[in-house]
Amino acid sequence: MAAHTEEKKHKEREKLFGAPTKRKSRKEFKEYKPKEVYVRETKSYPSITTSNPAITGKKEPMWYTGDLICGIATMHKSNAVPVMRGTKQAEEIAKMRRN
Repeated sequence: MAAHTEEKKHKEREKLFGAPTKRKSRKEFKEYKPKEVYVRETKSYPSITTSNPAITGKKEPMWYTGDLICGIATMHKSNAVPVMRGTKQAEEIAKMRRN
């Protein structure tokens, strides 16, 4: 009876883990030899060099020189809005913010 239970255990192990495998013979050690690196030949395109690096003039900063806009108001969520002179925009924006 003990032999029968041992056989059952052996079959269960084979189902779970598979049949025992034989070890393969070890392969001979081969030293790694990298292949030669392929380098693509490319033409050289040198940059144009100039004697004076500042050939173009410096861009002048942009400034508003008119008199139509008298200020900037802040509306919903930090939205900057220009306020025009001669209108009631400033009052309307102030009321809108507080209402």
